Amino acid sequence: MSARVARKKLHEYDGWPQGIYPMSDGWVPPAYPGEEDLVAYDEKMAGKRKAILVKKHLCVKQPEYEELSQHDVLNKAEFSMYCMPIMEGAFSGLGNDRAWYLIVYYEIVKRSKVEKAFRAAGCVIADYEQVPVDPDEAPEWEKTMMYDHGSSKYKAIVSEHEYFVCERGTAEFDDPWGPKHPDGPMWE
Repeated sequence: MSARVARKKLHEYDGWPQGIYPMSDGWVPPAYPGEEDLVAYDEKMAGKRKAILVKKHLCVKQPEYEELSQHDVLNKAEFSMYCMPIMEGAFSGLGNDRAWYLIVYYEIVKRSKVEKAFRAAGCVIADYEQVPVDPDEAPEWEKTMMYDHGSSKYKAIVSEHEYFVCERGTAEFDDPWGPKHPDGPMWE
């Protein structure tokens, strides 16, 4: 008989899907990964390089967004972006006046390449605050981006929703339940 090595509980593995499982009696659906799968996933992830990233938050207009989101620009300057279109209104228009809220991710040693790419597109981002990405508290998609940067894969993730900007003093801003789109009742 062999001695069994003390192992982690299944839900403590990084590869364990988030949710209600395991149940209080330990039951999990048969399709969930087993211990062998989770150990293999942990070993695979331990072998990958995880880049330490920083991010900058900024807004650009449509022409700059189109230029910066091209795959060859992302690869040449070695950065990624999370792109959120801003809904038409006081802060965004139509066509070339459409505004985009960007979160730009890059490794700190590549800052000059990123700033040069933005300068070439007509944006000066040197004065924007550079915020470190916390590898422990980051959302799952930011953690994936860290591994992607570690293997030299750069991308522009475009949000599937338009964002509505609320000004102070408006009913939308002061609503304790959060802003509501004027066409909201049509979707309920």
